[in-house]
Amino acid sequence: MWTVAICLALSLLTSSPLLLWTAQAKSEKMAEINSIDERIWQLKEMKRGFEGKAIRAENQAERMQFEDRFILETRQYFKIAEENRQKAQLVQDEIDRLEKRKAELLGS
Repeated sequence: MWTVAICLALSLLTSSPLLLWTAQAKSEKMAEINSIDERIWQLKEMKRGFEGKAIRAENQAERMQFEDRFILETRQYFKIAEENRQKAQLVQDEIDRLEKRKAELLGS
C-alpha cells in the first residue's frame, strides 16, 4: 500500500513541469560553469605564455643594454616585453570577468 502511494507521489513529482524546468535550469547553469572553468584554464595558460615571453625579452634587453652596438635591439626587446605584459593584463581582465560571472552563477 505504502509503496504504491510512494510510487504515485514520485511519478507526480517527476512529471511536474516546474520540477523538470528547475532541473533543466540547474543543468544549464552547471554546463555554463563548466564552460567558464575551461575557458579560465585556457586563458591562464595563455597569460603564462605572454608573461614568459615578456620575461625572456626583458632578460635579453638587460643583457644587451650596456653595449653601444645593441641600442636599437635593446629598445626593441624592452618594447616586446611591455607589449607582452599588456597582453597578459588583457587576458587577466577577461579571467576576472569570467570569475565574476561564475560567482554570480554560483550565488543564484
